Amino acid sequence: MSDAIIMPRAGAREAARGDQILRLGLLVAGLAIGLLPIYRYLGSMIWFREYLGDYKVFWGIGSAPLEWVYGHYGFPYPPTALLLVRPFGLLPFWPSLVAWGLAGAIAISIAARRMTGPGGLALGFVTAAGVGVLAGGQISLFIGSLVMAGVSAASPRWRGALLAAGAVIKPQSLLAAPFALIAERNWRAIAWAVATGLGLLLLSVIVLGPDTWIRWATEIHKFPGYLTSRGIDRTDVGVYGLARTLGLPGWTFAAGIPLGIATSWLVFRKDAAQVDRYAAFAASTVLMSPYTLSYDLAGLTFACVAMLLDSKRSPLIWLAAALIVSSVFANVGIILMAVMLSYEALSNSRTASSAASPR
Repeated sequence: MSDAIIMPRAGAREAARGDQILRLGLLVAGLAIGLLPIYRYLGSMIWFREYLGDYKVFWGIGSAPLEWVYGHYGFPYPPTALLLVRPFGLLPFWPSLVAWGLAGAIAISIAARRMTGPGGLALGFVTAAGVGVLAGGQISLFIGSLVMAGVSAASPRWRGALLAAGAVIKPQSLLAAPFALIAERNWRAIAWAVATGLGLLLLSVIVLGPDTWIRWATEIHKFPGYLTSRGIDRTDVGVYGLARTLGLPGWTFAAGIPLGIATSWLVFRKDAAQVDRYAAFAASTVLMSPYTLSYDLAGLTFACVAMLLDSKRSPLIWLAAALIVSSVFANVGIILMAVMLSYEALSNSRTASSAASPR
């Protein structure tokens, strides 16, 4: 009888050890694959002694005369984004870059603390997206922190306000917001989002002037052509990039929109872990967007690292998370993540319904 008890326990320990090796192996592989091109990017800057990051544009936008912002720079963000960017232009370039990176790192650390601990945060910063954003000076840490804080906020006021703040800075990063808020029937959050968005739009008109909006509206149609001419469209990490890599027309990215909507709806209609809510939101947005680059995955990689450190997640979730962490295979990882989160949410809903039904 004692042997019968010992053998199952030994088998359980062996299974747990195998799972640990699998998920940590996937984590290491994802980090290694993604960091190879990042180190080449950093090496190029060191070799040529020239800063090659996008912060040149952000700092230029912040320090240039306002009438030069649209037309002289390939800057697609709406004028409301200038409310965040312009103050950093008051500093010289290098102090500005340090302040920008430090502010973004602090923001994402505060927002991600509900999803992962100090170890997960540290690993999030050494992923391809994390290193790329800090070195390149992109805006993704700010957007990721606003979305994380928004989807985890208990108050409808803060949920709506934080998501609206992200939407007026980078609208394509918040495409999942309407479906998520409607799925959870959070009408007060929707009202606060509309009020906050309109307030920030009005503030931008007052501070920057209506002419800035007119110049942005006049120039924005040129941006897709700019991306295509430089081949940037093929580096997209969503369905659009996958379609272009396979030689398909760009518009076929729309095939991912139903999956994105379904993922947001299924995860947000019931209670779910904070990491699942954010991962579903971010993955859904990428599936619905025709323009997502690797640095836009900065926030999502923190969630993926948290999943890879969680021994209770399924192997397919670990695989999806590792593919996203790699950045190189993020297209496939995002689709798999959305499918798995939808499946788990649907399964949990059916289990809850069965438990609640009378017998």
